[in-house]
Amino acid sequence: MDKNHSSHQPQTVHDGLLAELPDEYLASVEDYHRLAYAVVGEARRVATGRFGLRSLDAGFGTPVFEVTMGRAGEMECQVWVSGDELFATEGGALRSAHITTLATAASFAGVSPGTEAREHDSPELGDVDRWLRVSPEMGAHLTAWFRLGKQALGQLHELPGAVEPDEIQLWPGHFDIATAIGNADAGTRATYGLSPGDAAHPFPYAYVGPWGEVDRSDPYWNDDAFGGASLPYAEIIAAADPASAVFEFLYAGFDNING
Repeated sequence: MDKNHSSHQPQTVHDGLLAELPDEYLASVEDYHRLAYAVVGEARRVATGRFGLRSLDAGFGTPVFEVTMGRAGEMECQVWVSGDELFATEGGALRSAHITTLATAASFAGVSPGTEAREHDSPELGDVDRWLRVSPEMGAHLTAWFRLGKQALGQLHELPGAVEPDEIQLWPGHFDIATAIGNADAGTRATYGLSPGDAAHPFPYAYVGPWGEVDRSDPYWNDDAFGGASLPYAEIIAAADPASAVFEFLYAGFDNING
């Protein structure tokens, strides 16, 4: 038995979050981002016209959606990513494949690589025949990150005064899990979310993006990249309870806007 094997395993905190992010972390995030908008979100969009994704127990992917099968009626389907594998269910039958390229992943999902869900902060589609930088460890990290976000955003939804809450979704174009809460006319609406990282933030972060005006002299509003507030990954994983740290940050924004 290799006694040194454990020393090569990535160290994690809080149910799968990586304690130390790899050197190619953002490049890997961008490839998962491409999978989200070009393949997984595209599979739902082609069938339903909608492309919002969800944080799932084993990864991220579509909710269950229905595909019309002509005289045979409708068939329930779902597509999701878990680790370095792509999964699909069709009428109860489960299929899976290792993730290699966008073209192969899209073929597995029954679509062509699409850009309908792409946003201004999405990476370019690029070469669909290039091998993607995915791994079991990165997949587990993203699963844990989006799960943490789903939990914290769910707590926000339960707050007194959390009016007009949007459904918690993982947006494939932005590749973040987010919701919006508040009344836009009253100036209290904001987007609350967690991103695994982007061009302006190379590491994961939680954020609050106000829709209206806030007091920019308040140190809480610390992120000039989008005019809101962000909590960096280093502070989150350094906390005794990362989930509580994220919720407290989001709640502070909610309280600031609604105070």
